[in-house]
Amino acid sequence: MSGKRQSLQNARKEMGLTRTQLAEKLGVSAEHVKSLEYGRVNPSPQLLFKISAELSKPPEELFPDIVLAAQK
Repeated sequence: MSGKRQSLQNARKEMGLTRTQLAEKLGVSAEHVKSLEYGRVNPSPQLLFKISAELSKPPEELFPDIVLAAQK
């Protein structure tokens, strides 16, 4: 896995959401959101698009390490 996903964390903060609040909206734990932000885990395709919709950002901006790698 890659390092910290700063754009994901920044987008969450721009929306004024805590990890717990975002987790509740997504139906996952706050610890899972933290693991996503730190690049320890990758989201399922369904979760990736749910996060993207919730934060109003394209997947490639939030998860460039996995979306752009998949395009190569």
